[in-house]
Amino acid sequence: MSDKTPIVMVHGMWSRGNCWDRLRAYFEERGHRVLAPTLPWHDMSAASPPPAKLGCASLIDYTDALEKEITAFDRDAILIGHSMGGLLVQKLAARGLGSKLICLSPAPSSGMFPFYWGPTRSFLKTTLRPGFWKKPHKASWEQARWSVFNAGVPLEEARAVYADYVWESGRALFELALWYLDGDQAACVNRDRIRIPVLVAVGAQDRITPKEWARSAVRRFEGRARYAEFPDYGHWLIGDPAWPHVAKRIERFLETGL
Repeated sequence: MSDKTPIVMVHGMWSRGNCWDRLRAYFEERGHRVLAPTLPWHDMSAASPPPAKLGCASLIDYTDALEKEITAFDRDAILIGHSMGGLLVQKLAARGLGSKLICLSPAPSSGMFPFYWGPTRSFLKTTLRPGFWKKPHKASWEQARWSVFNAGVPLEEARAVYADYVWESGRALFELALWYLDGDQAACVNRDRIRIPVLVAVGAQDRITPKEWARSAVRRFEGRARYAEFPDYGHWLIGDPAWPHVAKRIERFLETGL
């Protein structure tokens, strides 16, 4: 049995655990056991209608479910999250889980400036729908191509990933985008409780979770986080063409802490 630390990979909006297939295979080949869970109410086909409970699912619901899965797998696993998953793994680390924390293109936590143009444009049509905070939503192809699959993502890659998109929680979007109206502060992260090594990585051309949010997260770790910025890439760090470079940067961090 390998002595490599197990890894948990947490996906973001509109996705399932299979979005990690390339990075999962990369680290399994290097001796890590990898768990890539699918968030509650996301385990469906792309053509399926949204589950009744999904629209009102909270970031707290997601975090609670992930905590149970990780506890059963390995509480000291390396935590890797992408986009919304990059915020969820921070919340999990603040609960005492994980031995190392890697946030790729992380969604913003409470307190971060919310009005950058990229995410505003990405979600404008959704947030203008009456009662969006209690309804499921899914990005259109045009929205996804502009906000997620920009910066050199091949068309065939973008089409294939988008074809696998599933519905997402309107409440979770509300908690992220309008955190200042959320009485539960579901997007809050107590970083004082995170005492494990941290890497925050982002594509410089990311539109939906811009580099300013990643840099803000690093500042809030007050010198306890490493930062990596990929100048040629956007949001889609876990697929073509970015993923091999991202995998090597993660591997370097795991081996050296740098």
